[in-house]
Amino acid sequence: MKRSIIVFSAILIVITATAFVGAKPGGNPAEATFQKEFSGATNVKWTEGKDVISVSFVLSDSRIIAYFTNEGDLLGTERNVLLNQLPLAVVREINNRYGNAPIADIIEYTSGVNTFYGMYVDTPTKHLKLKISSEGEVTVEKRTKK
Repeated sequence: MKRSIIVFSAILIVITATAFVGAKPGGNPAEATFQKEFSGATNVKWTEGKDVISVSFVLSDSRIIAYFTNEGDLLGTERNVLLNQLPLAVVREINNRYGNAPIADIIEYTSGVNTFYGMYVDTPTKHLKLKISSEGEVTVEKRTKK
C-alpha cells in the first residue's frame, strides 16, 4: 500500500512538472512585451479577442489599457486623463471652438509616436464626439442634436 502511494506520488510529480515545460507565462505572446514595456504594473487583467489582446492595469496611479497583436506586438495604449493634463494646443483649440461647454470622458490614445485625444463636448444644441491630435487638429466623429 505504501509502495503504491509512493509510486502514484512520483508519477503525479513527473506529470505536473512536465505539463508546464515550454508554456508561455500568462498564456499569450504579449506578456513578454508587456513585462518589458510596463514593468511595475499592478492589477493586471488580460482579455483575448479574435484579432487583439488587451490588458488593463494600473501604472503610476493611472488606469491604462494596452492593445497587442496576437503575435505580441504593442499596438497602442489608452488612458483617461483630466482636462488639465491635455497639451496646451489641445486646450486652446477646445476653448477657441467650444468656450466653456462641458467636456466629458477624455481619453488619451497613443500608438507609436502618435497621440490623440477623444472626448465628448456638450454645446447648447449638440452633443459632439471629438478626436483631437496633440497638435490641436479637431475631427468631429459624431454629432447628435439635443
